[in-house]
Amino acid sequence: MEELHTLPESERETASPRRAPNYFDSPGAAARYAAHRPAGQGSLLALLPRHLTGELPVNRALDVGCGTGNSTVALRPFAREVIGLDPSSFMLAQARRMDGVSYRKGHAEALPFGSGEFDLITVATAYHWFDQEAFLAESCRVLRPGGWLLLYKTGSTGSLPDNARFVLWWQNEFRLRYPKVARNEDPLDADRAAQFGFTEIVHQTGERRVEIELDEHVGNLLTHSSVIRGLARRGETVPEARAWLRSGLAPFFPGGSALVTFRDWLHLWRRSEVP
Repeated sequence: MEELHTLPESERETASPRRAPNYFDSPGAAARYAAHRPAGQGSLLALLPRHLTGELPVNRALDVGCGTGNSTVALRPFAREVIGLDPSSFMLAQARRMDGVSYRKGHAEALPFGSGEFDLITVATAYHWFDQEAFLAESCRVLRPGGWLLLYKTGSTGSLPDNARFVLWWQNEFRLRYPKVARNEDPLDADRAAQFGFTEIVHQTGERRVEIELDEHVGNLLTHSSVIRGLARRGETVPEARAWLRSGLAPFFPGGSALVTFRDWLHLWRRSEVP
């Protein structure tokens, strides 16, 4: 029987404005995430040697909000030991395995580790779900003096470049059916980071266009929080949502594929040397 999506009871009742509900904490959402989320983290992490010359590989790295482990596995070439942390048992059950990589359940706002245990903390795409002040304080605590915090994102924006008809469909049909969920979109700036003992090392952004097949794009959209929430609110099954998305997108994917915009950014910080 097809899974009907509901938020976990704890998230429905207690999610605060500063820690968003966990829309990915179900078996079906986790399985789709593992199958369809683009695994492009390695392309951004490959920039680390440029900025951490002579410091890699570090001994221990922590990947917070690791989901199904794409970002955790991508971090392994830059650390002798990597731990992926996520609050969802379902996501962790789908996580990719590799020598030198392990996983642990826990929240970004209460990292289950001792002080100074890590040389590097990374967050790929998940920072906007955190209570950011609590996470920054915890990051400062579990990083060794002089350690690094890397916030980064790489992934599809869901948009097709230079296609006015698609923009209208996205705004008037897709977003009407699946409204965007609230997230903590405040960027981390130098003044705020300094309050938690961090200094900016580098900040860079970019966009790229990738040829994507229609079914691959539909599968990716089914992992988006807005669609997951929409399934629960509408009492909609995944096959129903997939059929609606495929029908609506097909005119924009002539021949079965189209260029999709991907947006990347990388923000590297260093913890103060003062304990």
